[in-house]
Amino acid sequence: MDTGERIARLPQEPGETWQGAFVRVPSWVAEPGRRPYRPVGFFWVSLETGLVGAAPGGLTEPEKQQPAMALDAFVEFATGSMGGRRPQRVEVRDEALARFLDEALQGTGTQVVLRAQLPALDATMSSFYEAIREGKAPVPGYLAGKGVTVERIRSFACAAELFYQAALWRHLSNDDLIRVEAPVRSTAPKYAVVFGIGGIEHGLGFYRSVDGFWAAHRDPDRYYQEALDGGMWSFTFCPVTEIPLDDADLWEDEALPVPVQDAFPLAVKIYPTGVRRLTAQALSWLEGLLRALAATREDDLLQGRWTKEVATFDGAVECKLSLPMFLDPPHPTVLFRHGFHDRRAMESTSSQVGRFLAGKDLADLDTVNAALQAEFSGEPSGVRTYAPRTALEKAQDLCYDAFDSIGYRRVVLARRAIETSGDCADAYVLLAEAASSPEERRELYAAGVEAGKRAVGERTFTGDAKDLWGRLEVRPFFRTLKGLAGAYGELGRQDEAIDAYRELLRLDPDDKQGSAYGLLPLLLVAGSDEEAEELVMDHGNPDEEFWAYTRALVAFRKHGNGPESQRCLRRAVARNPHVRTYLLDEGLSASLPDDADTEEKEEAFSCARDLQQAWRQTPGAREWLAARGA
Repeated sequence: MDTGERIARLPQEPGETWQGAFVRVPSWVAEPGRRPYRPVGFFWVSLETGLVGAAPGGLTEPEKQQPAMALDAFVEFATGSMGGRRPQRVEVRDEALARFLDEALQGTGTQVVLRAQLPALDATMSSFYEAIREGKAPVPGYLAGKGVTVERIRSFACAAELFYQAALWRHLSNDDLIRVEAPVRSTAPKYAVVFGIGGIEHGLGFYRSVDGFWAAHRDPDRYYQEALDGGMWSFTFCPVTEIPLDDADLWEDEALPVPVQDAFPLAVKIYPTGVRRLTAQALSWLEGLLRALAATREDDLLQGRWTKEVATFDGAVECKLSLPMFLDPPHPTVLFRHGFHDRRAMESTSSQVGRFLAGKDLADLDTVNAALQAEFSGEPSGVRTYAPRTALEKAQDLCYDAFDSIGYRRVVLARRAIETSGDCADAYVLLAEAASSPEERRELYAAGVEAGKRAVGERTFTGDAKDLWGRLEVRPFFRTLKGLAGAYGELGRQDEAIDAYRELLRLDPDDKQGSAYGLLPLLLVAGSDEEAEELVMDHGNPDEEFWAYTRALVAFRKHGNGPESQRCLRRAVARNPHVRTYLLDEGLSASLPDDADTEEKEEAFSCARDLQQAWRQTPGAREWLAARGA
C-alpha cells in the first residue's frame, strides 16, 4: 500500500485545517570542515486543536530537505497526535511543495492551498523558539525597521559588499575621523571611522562629535555607556552565527550578497534597553555612505576632502566627506591630553641636542651640561631650532612628526620620508605598523632592516655590541629588526623569528626593547629548553606573571612534578591566579574576553595567550597545572 492509499483510508475531519512548512531551528550546528548550519524540520500545526506534528526523522541538514518529509510528517501527525484522522485542508507557503502535496494527496479529498502567510504555524513556532531561548527576546531583523523592505535590504547589501571589497582599511584606521558633511540627517552621526586594519573586526564606528571621538579614546567604558543613552550606531561584518536569526533567514531565502564567507553586514542602533534596527531613511543614509566610501580612492584621501555622487535605493545622493584631523592635524599636546602618546617622538629632542653639540669643542661634562642648560632650558618639548644637515636627518624629522600624529597622516609622512631618504628605517616601521596583512608587514620591516644597516654601516653590528641602543641613530634599525621578528612569528616562520630575536639580544644585551618576551615562547615551542632556561635566568623577573609561569613550565619540563617545580608553580599562581584560569581554557580567543575587566586579568590574558602553545604541547603540563595550581 502506497502513502496516498494509506492517507485515503483515514477518516477525514470536516473543517479541519493544517498549516505546514519547513522550519529552521533557532540554533546553530558547527561541525569541523563545514560552515555552520541551522537544522530544519517539517512541522504541521492543527488550527482546530493547536497540536503540532513533525517528520518522523526529526531534524536534518538544510541540503537534505526533501518534499517527501512533508508527506511523512502528514502521515505521522494524522496517525499519531490527531488520532487517526486527516484534515479537509492543508495550507503551505512554498509553491513547489504545494504542487508536490497536491499530486501526492490526489484523490484523498484533502485540499492543498498555497498561502503567503501561515500565522498559526508562525505563532506556534515563535512560542517554541521562545521556550528554547528561555524567554530572552531575540534581536530583531532588518525588516523590523520602520519602512524597510526586502528590496531596500538587497540594495543595502550590495552597498555593503562594495564597501568590503574596496577594503578602505588598507589606508585608514580607527584613528582617522571621517566627517560626513553631506548628506546631513538630524538623527544620523556626523563622524565615522573605518574598522579593519587589525583584521579582527571590519566595518564602521560612529561618533556624534569630535569630542565623542576623543572621549572614546580617553575612557572607552565611560564613553560607550554615555553614548548608548542616545542610541549608538554600529555597522560591522559578522559570521552568520552572530547575526539575528531573522537576518540569517533573509540572506538565505533571498540569496542576498555576502562579500566573503562569514562577513554578513549588521547595522543596528544600540540603546541601554537593547538593540533596535534602522528605519528606511536611516538605512538609506548608511547605504549612501557605504557606496561613497567604496568609491573613495587614495587620491581623494590625500586631498583630505572629496565628493562622491552615488546611486542608492532612494535615488542619487551626493556625499561630501573629509578627514578633519588630516587637514588640520591636532597639536601633540592635544593628542597627549586625549591619550595619544608615542614615546618615540621624544627622540626628536635628543636629535636636537646632538645637532647642537656637533662640532663644538666642549672640555668636560660640566661644560656640556652648562651649554645644554643654557640652550634648551624652558624650551617646549618638540620645538626644533637646528635644521637637518643631511637627507637622512630630514627624513628622520618627518618620522618624528609622524610619531606625533595619528592615523593616515603618519603614513603620508612616512612615504615622504622614504622619498627624502631611502635609508630612513623608521619610515618603514611606520608603514609596517599601518599595513593590513602579516606578509606586507614582513616585507616592510625587512626593507627597514636593510635601510637601517645602510644608515649606520654594516660594521656597526660586527664584533661585541657596546650600548648600541644608546646611540640614537641605531634605534630605527632596532625597531625594524624587532618588527621583523614579530612578523616572522605571525607568519609561522618560527626559526627566522628566533634568529631575529637572538640577533636583537646580541646587539642589545640589556634588552631595552623587551625582545626576550618574544623569544622565550618560541624557544619553548621549539623545544630549546636549555636556551629557554638561560633566558629565564638572565632576564626573568619572578615578580612578573610571564616569567613566573615560564619558570614553572621550564622546571616541570626539567624535573617533572618535583619540589622545585611545585614551588615555582605555587609562586606563579600566587602572583596572578587568572593566568592559570586562561591557560586551562580550551577556547582561549585571540581577543580580550569580556571577563577580563581588571588590569590584573588583562595582564593574565596577555601572558596566557603568549604561553598557551608551550603549555599545551608539553605532555602532562596542563593536567599538572589543573591539579597542583589550585
